[in-house]
Amino acid sequence: MERTRVLAETVRARGQQLSERAQVERRRHGSVDTVFEMVDRDAELGGGIIAGALAYRLFIWLLPLALVAVAGLGIAADAASKTPESAARSAGLAGLVSKSVASAATGPGRWYALLVGVPILVYVTRGLLRALIGAHRLLWADLRAAAPKPTMLGTLRLLALLLCFPVAVGIASALRARSGAGGLVVTLFVLLPYAAVWLLVTVRLPHRTAAWTALIPGALLFAVGLEALHVFGAYVLAPYAIAKQGTYGALGTAAVLLLALFLVSRLMVAAAVLNATLWERRAAPTPDSPARDDD
Repeated sequence: MERTRVLAETVRARGQQLSERAQVERRRHGSVDTVFEMVDRDAELGGGIIAGALAYRLFIWLLPLALVAVAGLGIAADAASKTPESAARSAGLAGLVSKSVASAATGPGRWYALLVGVPILVYVTRGLLRALIGAHRLLWADLRAAAPKPTMLGTLRLLALLLCFPVAVGIASALRARSGAGGLVVTLFVLLPYAAVWLLVTVRLPHRTAAWTALIPGALLFAVGLEALHVFGAYVLAPYAIAKQGTYGALGTAAVLLLALFLVSRLMVAAAVLNATLWERRAAPTPDSPARDDD
């Protein structure tokens, strides 16, 4: 008990020293203060809860998307005399998705699945757009009445932009396969379409009166994080899920997929928190600036 007490006091003292040092660095460096503000903002607004809600919407969105992909890729495989799994890999789908496509893209009901899946995909995309609008209103504290609405045009635009991500992954995978030495260059190059697509998405979401240039830091953060998650999923999550599929079955696959979607949703939240924090710091009046009359 005495050793435990001494260890607890040592850890407490060490934690107090680190906290005091962090506060000193926060006053000295604006970047450290920005990180602290981001953490505080995320904690106050419940960033983890918002990310969980977005992950659920993304999971529901993936169900009709997988249905359309299975039907479409199965038909394409028949037309090109290729297996559905090879068609999936050439389109950029790998790991769990390609394995599901290879096992499900058989049977006579492909055209029926495609006919039913497309309207459902548009419908759930509208729900995802509504969730993104609500999340960004909370994270940006945007309480304006003229917030964007989940219109049909906005839904189709969001669907087209989200489909650009697997297309970019497929192109990058094909380039890596052809140029083994240029894999790093391809990885860095693919960050540009990631950032551009997410910038186009967030421009249509609530961000108060900030200009579109204020959304660039979050788009870059999302692009870098998404590429890191892609590598992590390809080399860690997908092999682990496939290895454990015989033990846990579909439940294990769903758990791994939900974990990946939660990490993606966390990136979405972090990008919005970064943009909002940086914009508020730039828009905040300096001590030397004259006070404005709200009336």
